[in-house]
Amino acid sequence: MTLIKNGKKIEDPFVTVSAEDALPVDSTQAIIVDVERWQNDKAEIMQRAGQIGILLEPDQSPDLIAADLANIDLFVLNFPVFSDGRGFSHARRLRETYGFTGEIRAVGHIIRDQFLFLHRCGVNAITLGKHLNEQDWDAAMDEFSLFYQNAVDTRHPLMRLRQSG
Repeated sequence: MTLIKNGKKIEDPFVTVSAEDALPVDSTQAIIVDVERWQNDKAEIMQRAGQIGILLEPDQSPDLIAADLANIDLFVLNFPVFSDGRGFSHARRLRETYGFTGEIRAVGHIIRDQFLFLHRCGVNAITLGKHLNEQDWDAAMDEFSLFYQNAVDTRHPLMRLRQSG
């Protein structure tokens, strides 16, 4: 699958390690683990030299690992169905409440219509399904030029633009 980060296609440096799998022998390998694995094996995982990513399911709030944010480089927000919007809230919470500046990646069943809104909530990377491509991402970022809501991105809402001009 294609990974888009900050608008560019990149190779994914991370490998996902399931609860049953051993951690990679190469301690510099960037890994993604789920919340439970992080909570159970945190000391061992933090001994590694590679980057650390945490997979959050929709029913798992970032509050579960808020105390560990300084040790985490990536959050992967799973969208098992496109109609489950909790990942949008998780992304905003990570950016606005906790000041997380690392990568926030959306994976799962995501449709093109969600790209811009994911970006506005703080998602800066997305794994594209087979039905999507880089051009879909680029087009979605330019689809709207005016917004009514405040968001994490730098685009100001229409009312603020009206007041300043």
